[in-house]
Amino acid sequence: MMVRDYPLPLDGSFARQGRGHGRPAAKFCYHPGLFSTSLLEVLAIFLCIAGAGPADAQAPSSGAGAKAADEVEKSAVYGMPPDADPREIVVTARRGEALVEPEAELGEDRIGMYGAFTIGELIRDLAPLIDGRGKPPALLVNGKRVGDSTGIEGFPPEALDRLAILPPEAAARYGYPADQRVVNLVLKPHFASWTLRATATLPTAGGRDAETFSANRVAIDGPTYWNAGVRVSRARRLLRSERMSLSDEEDRYKSLFPSTRGVDFTAGVTHPIGDFSGSLSLSAGVNGNRGLLGRDGNRLLRDRQDTRSFNLSTTLGGAIGGFQTSLSASYARNWGENLFEDSASAPGRRSSSKSENWNAQLFVNKTVAALPAGPLTSNLMIGGNRSVLRSRSDEGPTSAFRRNQLTTQLSFAIPVTSRDTPFLGAIGNISVDLVGGLDMASHEKQRSRYTLGLNWSPIAALDLRASLTYSEMVLSAELLNAPRTETTMRLYDYLRQETAETIWILGGNPELRSGSQRLLSLRATLRPFGSQLVTFTTDYQRQVGRGGIAPFPQLGPTTEPIFADRIVRDADGRLVSIDARPIPIERDLTSQLSSSVTLFFAGKAKVAYSGVPKARIWDNGQITLSLRHNWQLRSELLIAPGLPLLDRLGGDGGQSRHTLALQVNAGWRGLGANLSGNWQSAARVRDAANPGGQRDFVYPATTQFNLGLFFEPGQLRPASGKRSWLSKLRLTLDVQNLFDTYRRVRLADGSIPAGYRRYEVEPLGRTIQIGIQKQF
Repeated sequence: MMVRDYPLPLDGSFARQGRGHGRPAAKFCYHPGLFSTSLLEVLAIFLCIAGAGPADAQAPSSGAGAKAADEVEKSAVYGMPPDADPREIVVTARRGEALVEPEAELGEDRIGMYGAFTIGELIRDLAPLIDGRGKPPALLVNGKRVGDSTGIEGFPPEALDRLAILPPEAAARYGYPADQRVVNLVLKPHFASWTLRATATLPTAGGRDAETFSANRVAIDGPTYWNAGVRVSRARRLLRSERMSLSDEEDRYKSLFPSTRGVDFTAGVTHPIGDFSGSLSLSAGVNGNRGLLGRDGNRLLRDRQDTRSFNLSTTLGGAIGGFQTSLSASYARNWGENLFEDSASAPGRRSSSKSENWNAQLFVNKTVAALPAGPLTSNLMIGGNRSVLRSRSDEGPTSAFRRNQLTTQLSFAIPVTSRDTPFLGAIGNISVDLVGGLDMASHEKQRSRYTLGLNWSPIAALDLRASLTYSEMVLSAELLNAPRTETTMRLYDYLRQETAETIWILGGNPELRSGSQRLLSLRATLRPFGSQLVTFTTDYQRQVGRGGIAPFPQLGPTTEPIFADRIVRDADGRLVSIDARPIPIERDLTSQLSSSVTLFFAGKAKVAYSGVPKARIWDNGQITLSLRHNWQLRSELLIAPGLPLLDRLGGDGGQSRHTLALQVNAGWRGLGANLSGNWQSAARVRDAANPGGQRDFVYPATTQFNLGLFFEPGQLRPASGKRSWLSKLRLTLDVQNLFDTYRRVRLADGSIPAGYRRYEVEPLGRTIQIGIQKQF
């Protein structure tokens, strides 16, 4: 008996040879006499006859010519070498296949039509097809769970053999939250590249030019792959004097945007270790910004922030006695330094912080039982975390905060009925998700959480899901003890009807307390044609938070009396500073209804075989169109008992009730474009002191569009075996805020209030970015 490894096309067809990336992952070979059971012999003969095709029905030829023709047929039709034993039966599975069949899949040609620079960008472009809500998916690599997907997201899309969007039930099989989608990234078995990219960005109104340069190296050799990359960026500060409508003598010493500089480095490697797969990744970065706050006599006032970071993580995963396991550990360290100068403090106020975080997590997945409707799977996660945060500022002593936390979670995915089984199959596929967990942290009482989920697919084209989640929160060290930092912010002072430059205070708040959240979610997904051609999605969510925290709300006539102890004014009533650190709350209620429709049109993409010229550029293209509507039903905040209820939709927060998001991607071989747009309905900020609404601030509806184009000249040239400098060259053009719009503000009488002129609201305006990318 012989076992052979025949190259098979990715589409599973034996009639023509594909790109050669696929290999059989499982082989079953039969030889007469190997088994004594005659049924197996009959089955083997039947499979051989069924796979023979019409040619086998012809009368056999004799002599050397017949033998040669037989060998040619085996080689040309089945992709088998001439010396292959025709009695062998080969059962194949594609390399990198996931545990569940994908609901959609993109090959190399389709992936290249998106013109993405990295796999991370590609995933964002595919968001309408993956999840209509825009929630990031979990990523698998070659059908296996990975500890940290950050490294793989930096790979070029050219490293992908294919990308598979898995159905919703895949989340439970791999131990992810039941409402999270899963994407399987199948890497090419062999790939190596250098990728260089440079971009330049400039606002059409001038000022604040920005440049980036990045270099990445990726190499894949079977199950071993590694990457390394560096990115350098800078942006010039934008001065107030560079916007004519704001110019005066002092504007030359005040910045609307600070100058920024940054260097980031990443590296990672994945390699088999026996029957396991181990990975190691690290990243480091140095970033800083410099702003100007004006002059104090002849002295320039500065606002400076510097940060440094270092992260190291490792993962070891594999099968142990029927259990799929993954053990990961990470260490992160961050440093921060801040300097804020104003006329009240001659040397300036300084603050610094240093944080360390150790984390370890064990994940175990196992199929507990084979039920009639499918496998019952369980997932166990045990994690430990230690955080240390030290901070120092000129206005207080050095402080240190330490926290140890243990997290446990156990989940079950229970299939109840299936359309493929006689028992209750007529009602469709029904499954139940059960998730429970405990969090134990130092200086905190034990916290619990649970999720109950019900999934029902009455027909193949319709998926329904309902879930109820309850969680008690554990506050992080940063929320409680992050260092106090100060910066300046321009905002409108409703009391004095003027624009004020005030000190904005950020940092941790030790007075915060933990709370709980309840989330009710209902979702329906309809694919009337049984494919990605048209997808309708509707979501309803109602979330109630009791206790806990919330960000500092928008300053307005209603909110200022509630936070009088956080707002400082001088003797003339001018705003001096606002303590904008997170606030403790009594209750936060939100409910929303979202609907989306996604259309996907694809031409007849043809694979280019050896010796066959590629199809014309217009023969195979694709267009993805997505439109999502979000309707805020309620948004209410109660700070404390006895205080007025803040209705953020009714004038206490300036929040729009309706939003629309449009995304269009069109791609062909060597050309592509994407258009995104956002629309917000009108909103209002009411002045409680004037019930008639004369002093209310009205925000009319606004729309903003962004446009991106890419062009690959090497793809448009006739196919030839020669490489030129145009090969793998990509040019990009991105325009943000295509029509140079901004959120306008007016009073009830139609006048524009002070501080809401064009460049005071959105000083940057439209920007144009030109990029060039070359892969070697």
